Amino acid sequence: MALLPEGEHYGFVWTTTPSQSETLLALPDAQFLEALEQRFGLHAAARNARARTQPAGFERVSDRRAFPLRLEYADRVVGQRVVLLGDAAQALHPVAGQGFNLGMRDAYELAQELLATPRDAIGAHDRLATYARRRRADRAAGIAFTHGLLGIFGSDAPLLRWPRGLALTMLDALPAVKRAFAHAMTFGLH
Repeated sequence: MALLPEGEHYGFVWTTTPSQSETLLALPDAQFLEALEQRFGLHAAARNARARTQPAGFERVSDRRAFPLRLEYADRVVGQRVVLLGDAAQALHPVAGQGFNLGMRDAYELAQELLATPRDAIGAHDRLATYARRRRADRAAGIAFTHGLLGIFGSDAPLLRWPRGLALTMLDALPAVKRAFAHAMTFGLH
């Protein structure tokens, strides 16, 4: 689950199973808010105790939508004077926020290629193919990493909970490793 600031309000992404999604969409707003607060750990007793002094967490919801999350990616990202980049080139599960990062790196690398290309050669297949080759390894790594994380963090299997928690604790306890990890996730594996 992720909260996304939108001015004075928030949007949110709640990843569930298809059947849970249908159930949540069918709930009246008040029950949906209860489910949302429960998921965030805002229990009724704490909500009632705070109600006298401050608003309790979530106050209202607007339109709700659901759509399936699945891995999709284009095998070929260039064609005749056409380049697929960002979500047009790869649609990833938002578990690690890597779709945006890959899209930014796609745009940066395409801009670098265009800046190095003579004006009369912009859009030429050999130039676009160079861009595609340069992006191949980073795209593959980002796709594999995100899909792998989904397998680890998208599961409630008891055998994964302990190692997952240990890995996150270790990452948090080692600032140099944490910085290197964040750098690789933002700027790619160059």
